[in-house]
Amino acid sequence: MYPTHPVLDALADIHDELCRLEAESCELRRLAPDIVKRFRDIGVMRLLQPSRYGGYEADPRVFNEAMYAISRASSCAGWVTGVVGVHSWHIGLFEDRTQAEVLGDNPDTWISSSYGPAGQATRVPGGHVLSGRWSFSSGSDYCDWVFVGGLVADEGGGPPEYRHFLLPRPDYTVVDVWHASGLIGTGSNDIVVSEQFVPEHRSLNVADTLERRVPGKQVNTGPLYDMPWFGVLLNSVVVPLLGAADAALGEALQVHREKVAANSALMPGDLTLSRFAEASGAIDLGRDLLLRNVGDLYETAAAGRAPTAAQRLRGKRDHMLAVGLAVSAVDKAYQHGGPRAVRSSSRLQQLWRDVHAGEHHAMNLPDGALPVYGRYLVAGEAALAEIPAVY
Repeated sequence: MYPTHPVLDALADIHDELCRLEAESCELRRLAPDIVKRFRDIGVMRLLQPSRYGGYEADPRVFNEAMYAISRASSCAGWVTGVVGVHSWHIGLFEDRTQAEVLGDNPDTWISSSYGPAGQATRVPGGHVLSGRWSFSSGSDYCDWVFVGGLVADEGGGPPEYRHFLLPRPDYTVVDVWHASGLIGTGSNDIVVSEQFVPEHRSLNVADTLERRVPGKQVNTGPLYDMPWFGVLLNSVVVPLLGAADAALGEALQVHREKVAANSALMPGDLTLSRFAEASGAIDLGRDLLLRNVGDLYETAAAGRAPTAAQRLRGKRDHMLAVGLAVSAVDKAYQHGGPRAVRSSSRLQQLWRDVHAGEHHAMNLPDGALPVYGRYLVAGEAALAEIPAVY
């Protein structure tokens, strides 16, 4: 069921090294430089990148498994892999001129993001003038480009247009503000843009992106680039939480394994054993749900079909369920991981903080996903006219 790929094999080989480097990342408040070097050597950020520009253009299930494997070793590195690695897919949705600007000279170019519409843009001949400040741009210290979201005022007084803008490093500033309780080593700093011109080919209308009306499909004709936006993007902020929860469970289990090895009479009670079983099942369920959904969307695209409303809705439903499953699992691991889990040096408590920090990502917060899916169950697609604008 689980995919294979040379990148996954290479990640398995550096698992222990990633574990050791996690503390350095937390101390630096950004990824340890040796992790970045390893990732560039392996090409992990190129998994979803167009093959035309040195990418693997892999089955997205491989990317899910890469995030999961990395997060089991280093939750900070797993998070950055998700939210930076997915941008190698997003750039493939832009016209070829834009792809060449970003990847033509260096296929290992990294792109960070902050997609919320925190910027204001004015339409001018040939593009837009953009200003704004965006938060939570993970991995930005190591990135040469950034995606940001902005609103373009309608001259006729109508609703503003929401666009994604792409800017090179000279056109924006990274402001070091990342002091957080969890995901400390992700360098999720602020991005500031001041009255910067962004040419037309470096921005996309978000509504068009959600509806898969993107110019990149003219040159990137594989199924990967015909997948729905959220069907790919959502996994990048939940799969790492499941990997981190699995690592936390492993830490808690090791505490009890050492006790039992020293004295078999110290087997934990049924309550603790039951909680460990529940946590293990929650992690497996979340991982498998997300693999199933992204695989289903990929196979649908490969067959030349558009994603259905049911697929889109199920993906969002399962995304929210997977966040809850990760949080439930890490809570059980922490609660039953012994009193030493509270120490600041404990990896278990760090993983607990990391998962809860990731839960606060805007796309992981409870919204209307479950009620919308409930309406779909009751009334069918007739009740879901708003889906194309939301999912």
